[in-house]
Amino acid sequence: MGKDPITRKRMDLNTRRNLLLSLTSGLLLGLPWSVSPLFFLIFIAWVPLLLLEETIRDHPNNYTLFNYAFASFLLWNILGTWWILQAQWLGAILIMLANSLVQALVFWSISRVRTSLNIPLLFPFLIIWMGYEYFHGFWDLAWPWLNLGNALATAPKLIQWVEYTGLRGGTLWIILTNFAIFKMAEIYRKRGLKPSVPMGVVTVLLVIIPVLISYQIFDNFREEGETVTVALVQPNLDPYTEKFVQERQARHLEEFFRTADSICDEETDYLFGPETLIVQQIDERNPIASPYYRQLLDFQAKYPKLTCLIGIHSYQKAGEDVPPGSRFNQKEGFFYEAFNTALFLSPGSAPQFYHKTKLVPLFERMPFVQYLGFLGKYALELGGYNGTYSLRQEARAFMSPDSSVGILPIVCFESAFGSYCARNLPEAKGFICMITNDGWWKNTPGYRYHYNFSPVRAIECRRDLVRVANTGISALIDARGMVIASTPWWKKTTLKGQIHLRQGRTFFARHGDYLGRISMFFGIFLIVCGEVVNLVRKRQSGKDERPGKRSLLHRMKNKLQL
Repeated sequence: MGKDPITRKRMDLNTRRNLLLSLTSGLLLGLPWSVSPLFFLIFIAWVPLLLLEETIRDHPNNYTLFNYAFASFLLWNILGTWWILQAQWLGAILIMLANSLVQALVFWSISRVRTSLNIPLLFPFLIIWMGYEYFHGFWDLAWPWLNLGNALATAPKLIQWVEYTGLRGGTLWIILTNFAIFKMAEIYRKRGLKPSVPMGVVTVLLVIIPVLISYQIFDNFREEGETVTVALVQPNLDPYTEKFVQERQARHLEEFFRTADSICDEETDYLFGPETLIVQQIDERNPIASPYYRQLLDFQAKYPKLTCLIGIHSYQKAGEDVPPGSRFNQKEGFFYEAFNTALFLSPGSAPQFYHKTKLVPLFERMPFVQYLGFLGKYALELGGYNGTYSLRQEARAFMSPDSSVGILPIVCFESAFGSYCARNLPEAKGFICMITNDGWWKNTPGYRYHYNFSPVRAIECRRDLVRVANTGISALIDARGMVIASTPWWKKTTLKGQIHLRQGRTFFARHGDYLGRISMFFGIFLIVCGEVVNLVRKRQSGKDERPGKRSLLHRMKNKLQL
């Protein structure tokens, strides 16, 4: 028999209400990534989803919460990363779906642990979600773009304490504030205004105290260290129609050096070029064989004290053991590893190569290619360029010939991985150089949000940062995350100025993402405990329902009734 009209109507109303709560959270979660000035919405974004979890966690269908959470997170991913469609529609869809599914599974697991262990939701949510964010930074489908703390990247003055916690501290702040607001609203709904006042005070303190601490750190910060003169060129080559056209590459490099010649002088210490400035692959074991490398040497010889740092494509021939994801040179008949590389060249010294190892899944490296080698040939095309890169690293930082100055290189997508960047920070005095090509995403929130990561990396490491972008935004950023100078988007231009050489490593650089590591460990422990409890209950329930036991219970019940 079907349900009566009143029951059906009530169920329809509940479904619409639940879906509204789900999509409201998705909207509030996504807006900080698509409209940066709305970053503050992240502090209330979880409240509707928490209310939804409270309402349906005991639903007979165990997967109802998962379905609603998936709808919420899919909307979040669409709003936060829709701009990937500009580069490759299939890759964008796969990334958004995969990330939404993983997030929904995590949220569903949090609720399941809460129910199994009969503990307040805050505890498993805080531990498991922060542990998930940490894990999501180093597996083959790593995609930390939507980590909660990243919503605060647009407001560097409010998060000066990331030199101690990294942006995982921002995730902690956001979760605690959302739960405080949720709890305050719950008390108000059930008991009225007066009983909710103490929780309101706690909420206000949670918001204000981290801000006050940040401003205190900001005001007390002092610039120190000697200064050097740096110059950069923003070539502004369209990655779809210009940059990777083979016939134009020699002309592009000649134009780069002509432009560099106009801004370099005897006082210039460093010259920077963007990611993959030299597209033609350079053999790292024999770089002099490349005419483009020789061209760089000739330019550098004009300025005796000039050190150059530019982006290139490089390769190393594979030995007998061919690493997974290697490519095959059909013309010359050998396997080789291809790298997205930063090249560092000091006067009179051997070149140093830094390989980008945080590679964009599906585009720059197929996930799990080390286990399923055949996947390497299925990497998605990006603007006419495709293929799986190797992630083997030989150097984590660039050092001057006398080892007195250390430079932390960051290549493009790596700037989304705070703990990875900070871990590579050298002790010696120096600065950070981040090279990128954001032209793939065209004029969308993608390039602007990517730019917001650079000031945060400067704060976490307390080093000045030089950002060099093919199409913009290029910038000089101080160790407080404040922009000294920047270039406009999509314009051929140059930038020259002075930065400080700061020394030492911050607490975060020394200890890494300790909040994430601890959370992942205890998060796994909680999930295992929850599943063990569920298994024990299921077995106990099975024993209680055995025929013999039911008969015994039935007889005992009858005797008691007599």
